[in-house]
Amino acid sequence: MRANIGLVAGVLGAALALGVGAQAQSQTLKPLRVTIPVPAMVFYPLFVAVDKGFFATHGYAFEIISTAGDGPDIDALISGSVDFTISTPNRLFTAYEQGKPLLAVMNLGNRMGIECAMNKAVADRLSITEATPLDQKLRSMKGETVAGTRPGAFTYLLLVNYAKRVGLVPQQDLQIIGLGGAGSMLPALENGQVAVACTGSPMPELAVSRGKAIAFTHNLRGDDPAFDDFLFELLYVRPDWAKANADIVRGVVTSLREAVAWMQDTPTKTQLPEMRARFTGVPDALLTEILDSLKPAFRRDGMITEAAVDKAAKFLRDTGVINAPIPWQAVATNDYLPK
Repeated sequence: MRANIGLVAGVLGAALALGVGAQAQSQTLKPLRVTIPVPAMVFYPLFVAVDKGFFATHGYAFEIISTAGDGPDIDALISGSVDFTISTPNRLFTAYEQGKPLLAVMNLGNRMGIECAMNKAVADRLSITEATPLDQKLRSMKGETVAGTRPGAFTYLLLVNYAKRVGLVPQQDLQIIGLGGAGSMLPALENGQVAVACTGSPMPELAVSRGKAIAFTHNLRGDDPAFDDFLFELLYVRPDWAKANADIVRGVVTSLREAVAWMQDTPTKTQLPEMRARFTGVPDALLTEILDSLKPAFRRDGMITEAAVDKAAKFLRDTGVINAPIPWQAVATNDYLPK
């Protein structure tokens, strides 16, 4: 089943298989499974790798499973029910602290890929516009209810970080809740049940394009230095599995690098058929705008830098998720990148 933003009632809120590609029917391809938190456009390189046959070229047929927020995606990896996860870095660090280390083997997104939108009526009431300085926007959340996908998810932690930046106390000065995927988040934002909602594209942009919200952040274009050169979207594996299946890990990493290169080198308008298939119900102009903003956020070489890991670790310490610095070599490696 393909991700369908137009069908906001339910299909994006549940864990579902998003498609394995036509090549999955071939008996010559090795079946593999990967989880993602939500079927957002930040995972577009993964969809491209399936839909354009980059995985198939290297001998793999992927099943993509969405879990309506990060947390269950990593649980599936830890339990061994999937082979890979592409997700945010929070569980990379918490798993290490809990003695269940996981391994980042590729950096796909090197910039915060979560955007937030504010309900238009709330923005008007608070005299907030898209051009309002970010700190002023963040202070305006006082007394409001705001939402990520689920408690503890990166979308939720982003709101915790934003509140603390301006001296607000989460769950005291504002309420932060979890709403699940775009199927439940979009109507809640548009109907004013929450003042601000944060998740991956295209949900925030779709709400803005429909006149029901204003853009609250511009992380993808690099407006916030704290979230640039930041380990946001990584390919996870279990260290023991990677060691035992090193050739598969290298092949998957290579496939994803090829998909990123294709996405960045191919004119955006030429990619509209792929985007429409994955995100039906979103106007072509909006898909084009989002992909143009996304392209610079993906790391073409897949390299994981110490600086990017340190920024992510600081974010998680500041939000109270981890307690101490973690050596980046303990949770990340570039050994599976093509030499």
